[in-house]
Amino acid sequence: MTRAASADLLLLTAVTLWGLNYSIVKFGLSEIAPLAFPVFRFGVGGIVLLVILRLREGSIGVRREDLPLLALVGLFGITLSQISFVFALTNTSASDTALLGASAPIMTALLAAAVGLERSGRRHWVAVSIGLVGVVLIVVGGASGAKLGSNLLGDGLALTNVFVSSVSVLPILPLLRRYSAHRILTYEMLIGTAILVPFAVPGLLAQDYARVTLAGWGSLGYAVVFSGIVTNLLYFTAVGRVGPSRAAVYQYLQSFLAVLFAVILLGENVTPIQVLGGAVVVGSIIFGRSTLGRRPRSPRPVRTARVA
Repeated sequence: MTRAASADLLLLTAVTLWGLNYSIVKFGLSEIAPLAFPVFRFGVGGIVLLVILRLREGSIGVRREDLPLLALVGLFGITLSQISFVFALTNTSASDTALLGASAPIMTALLAAAVGLERSGRRHWVAVSIGLVGVVLIVVGGASGAKLGSNLLGDGLALTNVFVSSVSVLPILPLLRRYSAHRILTYEMLIGTAILVPFAVPGLLAQDYARVTLAGWGSLGYAVVFSGIVTNLLYFTAVGRVGPSRAAVYQYLQSFLAVLFAVILLGENVTPIQVLGGAVVVGSIIFGRSTLGRRPRSPRPVRTARVA
């Protein structure tokens, strides 16, 4: 019970940092070119994780025959995911992106069930459904919620982000038999960023770095250190203790917090319906926590989709 409680604390910290990331990245994108932002975020983050990997595991190598799978993980998990994520934020609100991102646990659970990664019982699906209803209430109940769908491009990109992030889980599965989640994440960041760089070159060259404010650099620093490194380390540690299904439900709380931070930082209004939605989200976590700790069949933890 103590081990599970500490995992819950780690998950809560991780989803709080990820929830704040929506508003912070949206602000950063107002000063830094959309594709330049993730290049710095995951390029620097990947290098830092490489150093941590060397210190923790004593080596940084992988088998040459595993590079194609690692490339697929990087392509879907970083390159395509971040292209869709940053352009979703530049074309729609943080609240819309958070709401649509809340479908990630459902997509991940479907993929996990399809490949036999884990078994999900009826109570799990009830908790998932309740949580999704809560997220819908949070966003639709707000002033910005009425605009959901008004920007089809941004909403479509947000859904694309959910899909490609969820797909990136599949090539991870065989890699988990040989490598730690930390090692896979490190290569995912580095390879994914390397694939992204050619697309980001125009923005990197056109960027007027002298005009980026201290707050703009601060938003990038937060994305690198907290939402790029700290959250993943916390999340992987927690998933290793309680399994990915239980961790997936916390992503609904992430969406609730993302909207809450958007209210505080971006000036959105809070309504009673949103408060009710928050209560529903928390209730779904309490309801599902007793049955969402089934361990995956894989010998090592696998993350749910990264959508932020």
